[in-house]
Amino acid sequence: MLGAGSRAIGARTSRQPGRLSPSGSSASSTKTTGHSPDQGPPMRATEIAQRLAGDVERACLHLLRDGKRNGHEWICGDLDGSAGESLKVHLTGEKSGVWSDFATGESGDMIGLWMQTQNVDLPTACREAMDWLGIKQPKVEAPKRRFSKPAKEGVSSLPPQGAEWVRSVRKISDAAMAAYKLAFKKGALMFPYLRDGDLIAAKYRAIPEKKFWTDADCEPCLFGWQVIDPGQRRVILVEGEFDALAMWDYGMPALSVPFGGGDKGKQQWIDNEFDRLACFDEIVLALDSDAAGAQATEEIAKRLGRERVRVAVLPRKDANQCLIDGIPADEMRRAVDSARSLDPENLKSAADYADAVWAELSKTGPEAGIRLPWSGKAQSLVLRPGETSLWAGINGHGKSQVVGMIAVSAVKMGHRACIASLEFTPPKLLRRLHIQAIGRREPTEGQSRMLSQSWRDSLWVFDPGTKDKADTLIETMRYAVKRYGVELFVIDNLSKLGIKDDDYAGQQSFVDRLSDFSRTENTHVALVHHVRKTEKGESQLPEKGDIKGSGGIVDMVDTAVIVWRNKPKEADVRKAGRLTQDLIVRPDCMLGCVKQRNGDEEPFISLWFEWQTYRYFDRPPTLPEYADGSPSWHDQEAFT
Repeated sequence: MLGAGSRAIGARTSRQPGRLSPSGSSASSTKTTGHSPDQGPPMRATEIAQRLAGDVERACLHLLRDGKRNGHEWICGDLDGSAGESLKVHLTGEKSGVWSDFATGESGDMIGLWMQTQNVDLPTACREAMDWLGIKQPKVEAPKRRFSKPAKEGVSSLPPQGAEWVRSVRKISDAAMAAYKLAFKKGALMFPYLRDGDLIAAKYRAIPEKKFWTDADCEPCLFGWQVIDPGQRRVILVEGEFDALAMWDYGMPALSVPFGGGDKGKQQWIDNEFDRLACFDEIVLALDSDAAGAQATEEIAKRLGRERVRVAVLPRKDANQCLIDGIPADEMRRAVDSARSLDPENLKSAADYADAVWAELSKTGPEAGIRLPWSGKAQSLVLRPGETSLWAGINGHGKSQVVGMIAVSAVKMGHRACIASLEFTPPKLLRRLHIQAIGRREPTEGQSRMLSQSWRDSLWVFDPGTKDKADTLIETMRYAVKRYGVELFVIDNLSKLGIKDDDYAGQQSFVDRLSDFSRTENTHVALVHHVRKTEKGESQLPEKGDIKGSGGIVDMVDTAVIVWRNKPKEADVRKAGRLTQDLIVRPDCMLGCVKQRNGDEEPFISLWFEWQTYRYFDRPPTLPEYADGSPSWHDQEAFT
């Protein structure tokens, strides 16, 4: 589907930049969404066009300033706003925002009109229109990673023998090779990954043997942006560079993913291309028909939005094989045009779960989810995707330290996490996490900076601001799942979200929203909460009924854990004046699982605390290491 008004950008030179909006301010001075100039919009083009149509007369005055209203239409001479009546824009009814230039035959919607009058491409038009409309989107800010770029030295045009191999073996035309700018470097075929004419990355292939390699530390991105029409509303993604060239020969220019099929790590390019793809109304996935292609389809749809992803079933395994086998162009176009939509995640046939049900019935290996960083009974407590857990305890009993250690361990195991600490500033929070991860109370600057770099693409923090914390938090979490694929969220804690302590209904409603969020986004949310004061004081492990708020909070979460600090042991140590063997073997902390909806056990876990590093361990130290009464032992294998 091409965008309305698809005349080539740059064909008209009479653009009037910085024209005044109806308010008198320059259009280049409108509100900012917080996106840098090179970032695409986080809304689809058609959605933005609909927003413009909702304020169509003011938009027409902004875009076609020299036009005028005539009944139910805005009229002017042409897209440059000249005098006349050839161009008309509907101002009312179902066709509000639809325009036609009867002199040229061009027509389209409001975002197409923005493109033509401002002489810009689709992503730029969407950004400018969002700014003008005052639309803002929540973002999880991550430090920009520095990437290398391929060296241009030694790059040459494709030699005759290389071009002949591509033509004869892959059946690719010279026109496709030219469009995708295939080149030659150091005796290998070079696929240049270009963006706005700049060489971002490159992939190389030996000829004739099937051996691939890439330049180190280049930005993961899509191959073929230069062939995509700037006004296009639909984009096709394929699984290999030759597949992209084949689609070009079929008359359907396409982009290729850089790392082939597979999920998660193979699709990390989404981190860098998310905003550029956001403006497209439809993303057609014409990936390989194998298990890796299915995994890629699921991950891409989850990250980019299922509502606009379509899946094409090609006549052969991939597009290039279709070309080699002589599949006609009309058959390929039918396959793409009939690409199926992905049903909503909450509407599935029972038959769709046949494999998953049998996997549950015949399960022998570990189930999916994040494991706790301790052995023994702790391994039966799993933070599963699609679930919410509650971590409750008395003030000062180590709730934040425990969930912090779990989050750091999850990152170490390859998961992506985001922590919303509403009690500590990000630097204070990260200080404690650095001490836990490094295992030293006073790490060196080198250790700290190295750890920060290692967390660049795996750990994020949420800076809440002061207003609407609950709403802003959930919006930002949803963005973080789509943008970065975050698998674990920690919210510390419920009482800091601006919901009054006696507003049980408000607390329950928020936890219900968290549960819906975790299920919808297939991620895990760990919520820290308090327990109420009881006659037992701090000398006994609290019970499920001691958790603050209504019982509905515990009912809604999937897992509930009580964190208890062994104050009686501490009192006995002070009374004895030293640590004895019988005191050492008593745990410093207990994790009491009082609910695990989808687990076979509700374990009680004994932990020993190392105060210098804020770490918890699953077994006590030996007596000599505690001889002076100051715990200072380390077990690097237990955590790092």
